[in-house]
Amino acid sequence: MGKTVKKPEVCLLVRGNKGAHSGVNKDHRVLHATMVKTGLTFSLVTVILLAAGSVTFSAEIPQPRVAQDKSLNHPVNVGQRNDPPPPGAASFEDCADLYTVLYFTNAVQDGVFPIKPESSTDHFDVYCDMTTDGGGWTVIQRRFEGKLNFDRRWSNYKNGFGRVEGEHWLGLDKILNLTSQNSYELYVELEDWEGNFAHAKYGTFSIGDERTGYTLNIGGYSGDAGDSMLIHNGRKFSARDVDNDVWSSGQCAQWLSGGWWYNSCGDSALNGPYFQPEDYQGTDTGFGVFWGHWKGPYYSLKATKMMVRPQNFSRKQ
Repeated sequence: MGKTVKKPEVCLLVRGNKGAHSGVNKDHRVLHATMVKTGLTFSLVTVILLAAGSVTFSAEIPQPRVAQDKSLNHPVNVGQRNDPPPPGAASFEDCADLYTVLYFTNAVQDGVFPIKPESSTDHFDVYCDMTTDGGGWTVIQRRFEGKLNFDRRWSNYKNGFGRVEGEHWLGLDKILNLTSQNSYELYVELEDWEGNFAHAKYGTFSIGDERTGYTLNIGGYSGDAGDSMLIHNGRKFSARDVDNDVWSSGQCAQWLSGGWWYNSCGDSALNGPYFQPEDYQGTDTGFGVFWGHWKGPYYSLKATKMMVRPQNFSRKQ
């Protein structure tokens, strides 16, 4: 665009300010859901949890599923569902709410389920991670193959995009609905191209509504990936067409090709451009999907996953 940008030395912190820094009794529920795992499609599962404590569970043997569409932009399926949930389906508020049912049916596993947070008008599908760090996690972002474009407009980040069983961004409105019904924590899982994993866990995670720019509230870091969200705390969300960062001479979302809670610009950008190893040459290529305190800003990660869970979640033993 004819603008010359001086690259920061370490963490993308470009100096200069732009502004001042329902309805269903949970003791008697019926769940009908399609459970999807990588490479498999589980047929309709019926779980019944009776108030008296008796449990029945039935499911067919999983069958191989057809390989998913390999186009750059997968059909979007993260939106609110207009169809009613299956007859008698319970309104689970999140994956942690669902975990108890799966636990008592001896059916705890990752998969796709419909949920309906308290403030949501409709149910929508989410991917539930029921195995990492005790399970009960609702996935809000996932990348692992680079076939979904994350350089998108505000409306896309607001409503969500991608396929919940694959790469996707759940949507800021849905994340708001989730995290406003309880006190939530965030788990960020990272993978490099050498097969190493790291994580960052935050004891506090929530966002404001659209009027606040979906302002990020995050804290209480633990883990082995380093705290690459500290500088982003209190920042508004930015997308390529909405500039809420504090960089006075540029737009972080355009420069880094992805929406995020940018400062100016910051230590992480998990929605940045995805590079295969053979296509990435560090500083010569630019910034990709990075978590600065783990691999540095000029290392583009292989896989990322962001997921939320109530702080008071207790895994059944």
